[in-house]
Amino acid sequence: MKNKKLIRVLLLITSLILAGFIIQYYWSTSALDDLKFVPLYLMLITLGYIVTQIIRRFLFKNQNWWDWLYYFSLSAMMLPIFFASTENLNIFNIITDYGTFFFIIPVAFDLKMMMTKSESINL
Repeated sequence: MKNKKLIRVLLLITSLILAGFIIQYYWSTSALDDLKFVPLYLMLITLGYIVTQIIRRFLFKNQNWWDWLYYFSLSAMMLPIFFASTENLNIFNIITDYGTFFFIIPVAFDLKMMMTKSESINL
């Protein structure tokens, strides 16, 4: 049981770190080329985030409603690639800046759920 909890914590920390890298990229960029042509390292980081989500779903069978929220972030990353132009650059900067926060929301809810479960067990 402790191994499962340790694995869950490690996966959550990994997800949080990967989400931080993605959010940092989009918050530090405002150029059209940076939104339309996503660097390979960022795609690999995003792939790592997706793989950790898949591993979490495979290992831990319980599904929560917030486990699907990171799809909003993936959409926020993809939209500028296809639709961004110089005329609507500000709109897509806002979409990517705030849309990528949806990478953190599932991790935060899972951490909160783990904390409340561990508090109820200790009481």
